Amino acid sequence: MSQYLPKRSQAPRVWLFISAAVLALLFAETRSTGQRNSNLFLNGDSESVGGVVFVDGAYLGKIKTANNSGLSGGAFWCHLNNGPHLLEIKKPGYKTFSKMLDFKRQDYVGVTLEH
Repeated sequence: MSQYLPKRSQAPRVWLFISAAVLALLFAETRSTGQRNSNLFLNGDSESVGGVVFVDGAYLGKIKTANNSGLSGGAFWCHLNNGPHLLEIKKPGYKTFSKMLDFKRQDYVGVTLEH
């Protein structure tokens, strides 16, 4: 007489694997974001998009369209150490935007470029 044993379900193992994979992907995604360690945030109108950002004479990048950041116009973020810094934003056809920052932990700067 053969005895029939029910097959053990693989569902718990499958769900554990899927959960671990999703958590690993979320961890990798949050580790790769440019905003993670940022403490200086620049926001400007659409005229600021494409402006080149310099801090203490060093090129840091360009102001980009702020579509995904919850802001309108342009946005830029980076990490700065505490202390005094000269912020400059340059764009052809516009006056250079300059601001001295006495940087302490975090700052938000509104950028307006003038012709």
